[in-house]
Amino acid sequence: MSKRALYTGVSPEAYNELKSKLQTYGMNLQGNSGRINEKGVNANFNYDPDAKSLEISDLSVGFPASMMIDADSLMQRMNEMITKYGGRAEG
Repeated sequence: MSKRALYTGVSPEAYNELKSKLQTYGMNLQGNSGRINEKGVNANFNYDPDAKSLEISDLSVGFPASMMIDADSLMQRMNEMITKYGGRAEG
C-alpha cells in the first residue's frame, strides 16, 4: 500500500536538508517536483517554496531498499526530519 504525506512550514533550507538525508535511502529528489524510482523506492514529490509545502504521494518501498527500511519507517523518519527543521506534518 502506498503512503502519502503533506508537510507545511518547510523552508528551502529544510527541503535541502531533507533531500540530503533522503539520498541515504536512495531517494534523489531533483528540483522541486518529479518522480522517484530508485533502488526500490517509488514516490511522487512536489515542493512549493512560496507556500513552504511539500507533498509526497504514492510512496512505496520495494527490494532492495526494503531490506533496510519499510514505507512506515521512512515516513516516520521524514516526519522527524521535517519537524526538526520547523515544518509540520499535516493530516
